[in-house]
Amino acid sequence: MEDTPDTQTDDSSEDIVTRESLYEQAWSNPMTKIAERYGVSSSYLARVFTHLDIPRPPVGYWAQVAAGKGKPRPVLPEVQPGALIAWSRNGAPIKISRSLPKEAQKAVRKAVQHRPALPRRHPLLLSVEEHFKKVSESENGYLRPTKRAMADLIVSRTGLNHAVDFANQLYLALMKEGLAVALSDPAMHMNRASVDNREMASKRYIYPALWQPQRPTVVYVGAIAFGLTIYEISEYVEVKHTDKEYVRLTSLPASQRRSPYPNGWVMSTDMPSGRLCLQIYSPYYGAEWIHRWSEDNRGDLFSKISQIVKLLVTEAPVLAHKVDVERDRRELERQKHLLAMEEWQRQEKEKRRIKVIQDSRDRLETVIQTWAKVNSIRAFFDDIERSAQKLNYEERVVVMERLNKAKELIGDLDALKHFKAWEPPEP
Repeated sequence: MEDTPDTQTDDSSEDIVTRESLYEQAWSNPMTKIAERYGVSSSYLARVFTHLDIPRPPVGYWAQVAAGKGKPRPVLPEVQPGALIAWSRNGAPIKISRSLPKEAQKAVRKAVQHRPALPRRHPLLLSVEEHFKKVSESENGYLRPTKRAMADLIVSRTGLNHAVDFANQLYLALMKEGLAVALSDPAMHMNRASVDNREMASKRYIYPALWQPQRPTVVYVGAIAFGLTIYEISEYVEVKHTDKEYVRLTSLPASQRRSPYPNGWVMSTDMPSGRLCLQIYSPYYGAEWIHRWSEDNRGDLFSKISQIVKLLVTEAPVLAHKVDVERDRRELERQKHLLAMEEWQRQEKEKRRIKVIQDSRDRLETVIQTWAKVNSIRAFFDDIERSAQKLNYEERVVVMERLNKAKELIGDLDALKHFKAWEPPEP
């Protein structure tokens, strides 16, 4: 029987492990052993391999190796622009590839030419309309589905089909270029940019009644993710409040548009316009990047899809650099925090040392004061006893009895006993 080779040294103490090292380990040892080496679960380590684009042995591979039938390992793919090139076990900064080698560029172009036909509907949008049916609406008409683990679409009932059609064409265009669109990995803890659906920027308060997904929808360009939100733009219009919802005055019959207020005041609020906005943003904390495309007329965004895809490919190295800079900054802040904590601990230790010395000194002074008091009392008793010797027998007996009672009342006069109880400070 052929033994499983182990060509890797034990680098479990390393904080950052390269793709090449993990690749060699994956094809030299079972995943469970590698996970045990780094103190993580095998499922977590599998996600790490996926994020770093490292091929892993298929199920049953090690049994085949044991039987002498192991298949050759695949080559480690070239790193793509913006892709991670190492795994940080403690959150330290990870270097990110900035560019693609020429050989890899040719391979990518060749792979693009041989991609299978695209589906009619992107997998993330399958049956998505069903989740928007029989759902609650906010007062101004935006839908609030109960399901939250789905594509990031914020729309009204009348704007749903338009938003889904655009999302489908955008996602498929990205898929055609080899860019995967999916819900973000929970383990990555990605941030979703907030949405202000108003057409015009305003300081006017807006009630936060918009639906929010459980996880951001992201597109991966290499290992770099961009967040995607498609929302229906609102416009500030005159409305009337009827049956627990706002209705545009223009949609009511002329006889019902009259103001219900004596002074003729008409209510206004933000209502869905039917036009869409695509918000693409950085889902990485601290790495700020955001871009929006809005429709002036319904359907304008469809003609901008190719432009959007090109921008994402172009901006991936830019965002990768921002992520790298932010990681470096966070690492610097972490190091500063560690140094500050060490200094604080040193100062606290010094304070405790000084306090111990001061407490010991105070206790010693108490012992000295006790000694002085003991000596004073003893000298007083000795003087009484000497003076009693000069008295006649009867008087001396009375004085000595009284002296003994006084000693009993005072108690122990052994100063050494108090000194032994004192603890000197440790050096």
